[in-house]
Amino acid sequence: MQDAAIFAATLGLSHPWQITSVSFAKDAKRMDISVEFSGGSVLSCPKCGKEGNSMCTETECWFHDDFFRYQTYLHARVPCPECTCCGAFQVERPWSRKGSRFTLIQ
Repeated sequence: MQDAAIFAATLGLSHPWQITSVSFAKDAKRMDISVEFSGGSVLSCPKCGKEGNSMCTETECWFHDDFFRYQTYLHARVPCPECTCCGAFQVERPWSRKGSRFTLIQ
């Protein structure tokens, strides 16, 4: 899927993030992109550096009003890791970096 590689590069995705599907509704000018975090990836606590356990995931939906001239919904399964000494911590979402114009809607 060539489209997935182009979108992954534009979103700044690298391992362990991967695009699992891309769909277009040309008449509605809508695109849906699904992104997942590869299972078995090591997650390190940003405070202490210890490996965190990720027993669950959350589903998030992000919106961009003009991504490749389409209204775009990015659907992501994001891990919810926990550090044994620091507690839960957030995983960096590459598409949410400053200036990306993606907004969390769910």
